[in-house]
Amino acid sequence: GMEFMRPIFGTAVTCLSVAAFSQTVGAQVSSDALKTEGLEEIVVTAQKREQNLQDVPISISVLGGDALDKSSDRGVIEAVNRVPGVFATVTSQGGRTGGNSAIAIRGVSAATVGSNTVGYYLDSVPFGRAQSSFVPDSNPYDLDRVEVLRGPQGTLYGASALNGVVRVLTKNPDFQEFELKSRASLSNTDHGSESYSGDAAFNIPLVQDQLAARLVLGYQELGGWIDKPTGADVNDTETSNARLKLAARPTDNLSIGLSGWISRSDSGAPPFSHDGGRTSLATVDEPSSTDFDSYSLDLGYDASVVSIKSATSYLDYQLDNIFDFSYVTPGAVQIIRSDSTVFTEELVLNSVGEGSWRWTFGAMYRDAQDNYNGGNDQEPARGIYHIESKSTAVFGELTRIFADGQFEVTGGLRYFSDDVRKWENSRSTFVGGIPPGGLLSFDDTFTKTTPRVVLTWHPADNATLYASYSKGFRSGLAQEFEVLEALPTTPSAKPDTLSNYEIGGKTSLLDGRLTVDAAIYYIDWQDVQQDSLVMISSGPSPVYGNGEALSGPGFDLAMMYAPIDSLTLGFNVGMNYLEYEEDLTGLAGAVTFPKGSRRTNSPKTTAGVSINYTIPLGSYLGRLSASGNYVSEQITGAAFNTTTLPPSYVRSTADAMTLARVSFGIEAAEHWNATLFLDNATNEEGIQPDPNVPSGQTNVVIRPRTYGVQVEYRY
Repeated sequence: GMEFMRPIFGTAVTCLSVAAFSQTVGAQVSSDALKTEGLEEIVVTAQKREQNLQDVPISISVLGGDALDKSSDRGVIEAVNRVPGVFATVTSQGGRTGGNSAIAIRGVSAATVGSNTVGYYLDSVPFGRAQSSFVPDSNPYDLDRVEVLRGPQGTLYGASALNGVVRVLTKNPDFQEFELKSRASLSNTDHGSESYSGDAAFNIPLVQDQLAARLVLGYQELGGWIDKPTGADVNDTETSNARLKLAARPTDNLSIGLSGWISRSDSGAPPFSHDGGRTSLATVDEPSSTDFDSYSLDLGYDASVVSIKSATSYLDYQLDNIFDFSYVTPGAVQIIRSDSTVFTEELVLNSVGEGSWRWTFGAMYRDAQDNYNGGNDQEPARGIYHIESKSTAVFGELTRIFADGQFEVTGGLRYFSDDVRKWENSRSTFVGGIPPGGLLSFDDTFTKTTPRVVLTWHPADNATLYASYSKGFRSGLAQEFEVLEALPTTPSAKPDTLSNYEIGGKTSLLDGRLTVDAAIYYIDWQDVQQDSLVMISSGPSPVYGNGEALSGPGFDLAMMYAPIDSLTLGFNVGMNYLEYEEDLTGLAGAVTFPKGSRRTNSPKTTAGVSINYTIPLGSYLGRLSASGNYVSEQITGAAFNTTTLPPSYVRSTADAMTLARVSFGIEAAEHWNATLFLDNATNEEGIQPDPNVPSGQTNVVIRPRTYGVQVEYRY
């Protein structure tokens, strides 16, 4: 088996993620499949063109779709959380595992202020709302791969890619083969209810070589584990999704892709506990739902010198939440409804061929609108307002190749303009909803130009070294209406920018049995969007601005070692020293975050180890996998405390957390496999305190120890 194992570890394992991922692609397929799969290189489209992962001068992790199918991950976010340098916090906004998520890469987080610091894509559909950092979780079944790009990607990916991009890429229809695959799982959570799920995927060639369809269906019932005075296991979640992709190739040069993805998720309550345990003080039902419909049309035309791609997408994303705050204000129940629609069009032109020049040019247009309807059942009026963002961008990258491909120099630039409008229909703090001065509206335009420069050296076929400077940005931020009314001259928050200086390398050694992927970098985050409190007649109100800069060095390292064919060992660590350069002050001049402290939801260290071992069992194959992932402690926010003299800010901290997973699978020569799994083996609570609620009522906790079985069948 030595001959075909070597290229596997030389190519399939190069990526950082394989080390992070408890069930690697290489360790999860039958030996016959390994022969074919291992000889293929991992191809990524991170730079808007197909390239071998090992050649791309960006710090990237790739999660393989086949490994995700076999894993017990119930959502993409759960899988991404095991990638070096990545941490996704569950927010208090309802959903699959109790929340939509805000993703931080290398310690850079939105901290609930402004739009995403990490771009999130479902195929070509960008999941960015006009002015919010939340992204919904998505079903991880039947994906081709998930690409995680670390560092600013502002040139090619625009406003939300301040310090990274997550791309969820689904499998395309196959023109040749009929395919049917399915999986089902049953599990039980400590101090909680049973969970079960089923997924199926069908690939149907309709016209040989010209037309094909791929349909994916999924259903999930996730048992709850939080008890309330009103009942037990109240935070159960029911999710269903359907995805249809049509692919057509009318001529050799023209390709057409149509896709629709519909997802519905309903939760009985958020995963909040008042003591970090398994109980909540809330006395009313707190249901939430997260729904999205995503549609896209992708056109591709390949000419002899240029390839043209057009991606048109439409997203409709809805959130409904009810929260019981009666433990703070007797009888207060907050009802929040929001929906977003996003239309985007992107046109990209790529050079074709192996010449000494390589280029990419493109333009995009985006029209996003967020609608909010919120208040509580005690108020005679609700707060109803809208934010509209219409943005355009042009971008380009040019690469000069020297010495027969050994050296490359790349320069890139993006110009971006965003017209943001905000208006209100009703304000909840006024009887009848209309303030005495009338309803307010706001209009502002934000522009930004961001560069990228990369020097790449390929000293050998299996090695890449690079040095890069890149800049990412987020668009500006409109103020709250209460602030604009009380202080009309308050400026909007400007765009913030992040400069990243990086040196990285990827290589495979020992005949491909050892792969190393490493990067060291320095982050300089300027004009950081920040919220603080300002005193107005109705009380303290959040005001958005550009606070103190954060900066610091960091590194990512991932290694994979296969001492023998049947054993694979993985290790990864990501550390960043991103800190405030000056004191950040809030109300009454009190210090919110002192100089040298970290930002909210910004862990310093992530680390992971994994082991995969295959055992022949007669005509079957046994697979033992184990992994542990560590996230260091982090600040979850700062609340203004008036009981001290002078008044001061109290910062809340989430403890460090280690998540352990173990699984044992049996695989038949063809058609099926079955896996026993144990997730959160050490029963880690992972408490994330809410700083604004002293009683701790809204501590977010993670799913306790869960054990189960999953069966997969492929026709």
